[in-house]
Amino acid sequence: MENIEYSNSLYQIYEIIKYMAPNLKARIPKKFISYFENNKSKDYNWKIDEVLPLEKQNLLLTTKEILTVLYRDYICDDLEKIKVNKILNDNEIEYQNQLKEKYNFEDIFKNKSNKEKNTTIENEQISVITYKKSFLSKIINKIKPFFSK
Repeated sequence: MENIEYSNSLYQIYEIIKYMAPNLKARIPKKFISYFENNKSKDYNWKIDEVLPLEKQNLLLTTKEILTVLYRDYICDDLEKIKVNKILNDNEIEYQNQLKEKYNFEDIFKNKSNKEKNTTIENEQISVITYKKSFLSKIINKIKPFFSK
């Protein structure tokens, strides 16, 4: 499944590159363009809408990721590269914070300790219940050893 999505993304990238200005297209190494052309999907049919801007196009997530790397590494100038790297770093920090909130170790251990407390309370409740022998059964149990000899 991932292979199909990847080859479809390469198809989209190749189509986008065809519509790029020649000076921007020249910045992308030829080996990448030939890689996109040779490995793109043969069955995928997607056309770029020339009226819509690129961010409004129906692009696959993998396409967006690859285009971001191409833009950062080959198309933008040094000032833009700093801005793009800052945005990517901020996004990564935000993503890591979301993961920390979702998988917070302290909360996991708190939940575990709460479960342990619940089981100890259940054990205590179980141990409180004891069997009481009647007075008569106690006497019989004391007398039995004398008859067994």
